[in-house]
Amino acid sequence: MSVFKNAQESHQHSRDVLDMLYQYDSFMDSITVVADMGCGTGLDIDWFAKLTTRDDPPEPHNYICYAIDRNIQQIEADVLLNTNLRAIEADFSSVHLPRNVDLMWSHDSFQFSTNPLQTLSHWNHMMNLNGMLVLSVPLHTTYSYDRLQTRSFSGNYFTYNICNLTYMLAVNGFDCRDCYIYMAPNYGWIHFAVYKSSGAMDPAATTWFDLADRNLISDSAMQSLNKWGHVRQEDLMFTWLDKDWRFARN
Repeated sequence: MSVFKNAQESHQHSRDVLDMLYQYDSFMDSITVVADMGCGTGLDIDWFAKLTTRDDPPEPHNYICYAIDRNIQQIEADVLLNTNLRAIEADFSSVHLPRNVDLMWSHDSFQFSTNPLQTLSHWNHMMNLNGMLVLSVPLHTTYSYDRLQTRSFSGNYFTYNICNLTYMLAVNGFDCRDCYIYMAPNYGWIHFAVYKSSGAMDPAATTWFDLADRNLISDSAMQSLNKWGHVRQEDLMFTWLDKDWRFARN
């Protein structure tokens, strides 16, 4: 169950990230294959399938696009008309794609994974080195206007915060040092844009200190780790696609 009332509201929320990503011309030009993991009605992957450059005149990117969902019947009919888009009915945690992915998109879907570590490991395996994963998940436990609020949705067995998502992503070979993160007070979401830098590690045997040794976590996370022996959210600093620095204290 999505936290949004309808597909248009969900896509509008995605556009906050997509429009920022679009400003990175060299990165967008480097992409060939895009996969939307848990595409829903397909409006986000439709955006990629129709995307043009910012040149004058604009040229189509013509990305190879994959729309993955357990129920592709919900994908809007006009989205399926895109000749460079292929819909695949499968569980995004175990789907096998014909080609490795340069940009993997997961908006309002990862929280439905029943085995998130295995899912991230599988996604890492399907991505090209230095490919980007853009992951957006709702925060089900938040402080909103000085009140603790907790929500539980059907199919959401895990809750996420900036610390455990960093840990999970880094253990699965995503670079959480050279990455982009967004969260804000009273916002209720975390966005991660991270690059694949290596293969997945054994989560049962990998510590924060191992990740620090591999330079997979930020300086602020390392400083928190060295001070406390674990990582504290209130110690973290991060930057988003707009290049503004933020603290994770709220």
